[in-house]
Amino acid sequence: MIIQVKNLRKNIKGKEILKNVNLEVSEGEIYGFLGPNGAGKTTTLRAILGLIGRDHGIIKIFGEDLKKEHYNKIGVVFEYESLNPDWTVWDNLRYTCYMYELPETRIGECLDIVDMKKKEKKFKELSKGMKRKVSIARALLHDPELLILDEPTSGLDPEAQKNIRELLLEFKDQGKTILFSSHNLYEVQKISDRIGIIKDGVTILETRIDEKIYVLQGEYKKLQDYKVLDKDIYVLSENIITEDIKNNARCIDNLEDLYFYIMEEFK
Repeated sequence: MIIQVKNLRKNIKGKEILKNVNLEVSEGEIYGFLGPNGAGKTTTLRAILGLIGRDHGIIKIFGEDLKKEHYNKIGVVFEYESLNPDWTVWDNLRYTCYMYELPETRIGECLDIVDMKKKEKKFKELSKGMKRKVSIARALLHDPELLILDEPTSGLDPEAQKNIRELLLEFKDQGKTILFSSHNLYEVQKISDRIGIIKDGVTILETRIDEKIYVLQGEYKKLQDYKVLDKDIYVLSENIITEDIKNNARCIDNLEDLYFYIMEEFK
């Protein structure tokens, strides 16, 4: 298990943002982190990265409490660009190389990976899609094992979104593990192995989505691991569902239908 979060709680300025967040990300998988605006996705990612403290709960990275040396294994892309707008692409990445004590040859290698040619352009002169490519290139400079991405395709045009999705699948093929948040259900279904859904600071569901999904209603004590929080609803992937209950289950064709079905139950 690359990331484990259990019973995470966080209070900010007197408001309980995270009430009970749980998620598990396995090695080599792409995990899509879903939920409406204000659900606590970004706060959870920041807590995992140690950028904010936690009031309660357990966070494990690579099976351990977060340590300084773990940052050498983690690449991060935030929703909002954080590179120096007045520096060139090359200078921004050269600074990162300096921080990680990396050879500057890594810059060209990573820009090639994301198909970014305009290395002498100032960062502020780039389109949003190009900026995101540079941010991903920076996250790859130290060849991390884990990528944590907050809304990596937010605000990008369809072609740029497709390019980012293809990059993430390539990273998975290289054995990297990816945790990313998104509002784009289509892209999540397109590339994710598993998902977690959070609402009002609480994880309400984790499930595989890389195969057919079935929804079952009722009371099934043997299926508690697949139960939607506080509901007599179970979400099962095809390799779990058995013939004796299959006739009582409903096949869900796409992630959008599943997401809105679950959200409707929590209104």
